[in-house]
Amino acid sequence: MRTIPSLCLIVSLFFTATLTATENTTQSTVLQQDGKDFARYRFGEVPFKPYVDVLRTPTGKNILRDAPWDHLHHHALMFAIRVGGTNFWEENDPKAGKQITTKCEPDFGDQSIKTEIDWNTAEEKTLVQEIRKISLVQEGNDVTLLDWQTTLKAVNDTVLGDEGAGHYHGLGLRFVEDMDKNGRFFNDTGKNDGEIVRGDERLTRCKWMAYTAKLEGQPVTVAIFDHPSNALPMTAFTMGDGGNGPFAYMSATTNFYKKPMPLAAGKTFSTKYRIAVWDGEVSPEAVGKAYAEYVK
Repeated sequence: MRTIPSLCLIVSLFFTATLTATENTTQSTVLQQDGKDFARYRFGEVPFKPYVDVLRTPTGKNILRDAPWDHLHHHALMFAIRVGGTNFWEENDPKAGKQITTKCEPDFGDQSIKTEIDWNTAEEKTLVQEIRKISLVQEGNDVTLLDWQTTLKAVNDTVLGDEGAGHYHGLGLRFVEDMDKNGRFFNDTGKNDGEIVRGDERLTRCKWMAYTAKLEGQPVTVAIFDHPSNALPMTAFTMGDGGNGPFAYMSATTNFYKKPMPLAAGKTFSTKYRIAVWDGEVSPEAVGKAYAEYVK
């Protein structure tokens, strides 16, 4: 287990480019474009895991909700799975795992946040060490693009996932309350015939999954893009389609709940996704075009 520094290594920065990263406090880092805040990453004084708690549309509407009363462990945009039998998603178990940030720093090359995280058991045993990179991508003014890259390195032989664990584990988004009702999911297949796990909770193998709902009375659209370089393709988890459930949720999973993945000591597992956020109701063709730009 690594020694946790008293302060992360991020300092206040101002890039000469229009895309900038600046630090507000030792607890969070804000990513900006043209002087406007578009995303915020929280890493300090988080009891279980760091996460993105603010992600805005081009006009400034935040789509994310942190720790709602019904699921306190839903931290806006977060990444968590089970590792070696330890649950890093849910937090109501005394044996729940914790993602401990050991280092945070900006990357001058591509204006992003690079952070190192120890995934520890309740007994403070490190199971995997993560290198996480969060990047705000500038491609015009009509869409907000956030890239999330994770590489997990096993300290000792372990297993990613667990049969019977949460089918929603992965990179998950909990939306603001406005977006819980009357929303609609759609994907690159043009179908809505993924595997039903329970209720309206569905798993769909797809290249991208999108969700449209109203926020402050106006429609917004959010999408998760898989990347073809990922060793395991995305299986998108969705719930709340049409506003039929208690809330709406979307995550990129790797089906570890069905097929756990052994990871030998020193070996790595990597995955990367892009989150795209638009003002307005965006067509499947427009989402597909943005996806093509990501993977080309």
